[in-house]
Amino acid sequence: IYQCNDCMITVKGKVNSILIDSCSKVGLVFDDVLSTVEFINSRSVQMQVMGRVPTVAIEKTDGCQVYLSRNSLDTEIISSKSSSMNILLPDENNDFNEHPVPEQFKTVINPKTKKLDTTPTEIC
Repeated sequence: IYQCNDCMITVKGKVNSILIDSCSKVGLVFDDVLSTVEFINSRSVQMQVMGRVPTVAIEKTDGCQVYLSRNSLDTEIISSKSSSMNILLPDENNDFNEHPVPEQFKTVINPKTKKLDTTPTEIC
């Protein structure tokens, strides 16, 4: 899906993957994805999975809301060069609780291993 603006996209059934590239103010609702949903070079995008999705990749995207279903609580979220990302998880009442994805990290050199240790900071 390329260069869409101000629209809602619904994908029924099971598909291999979905790629959203250079879009703005786009909503995506889908049933099942077998591999990955990707957001690249986009802004103010939202997605909601009704079934399952193993991986959501967010790259160079500002403002991304990811609504996961109960069947997708094992989804991996991979992000780079992005900001204002939130993962929304359903509670027992099917209301969504918002969890921000960290955007800022602290890296230190481990004196014992001489390798880098990176952890998210408290500021999201």
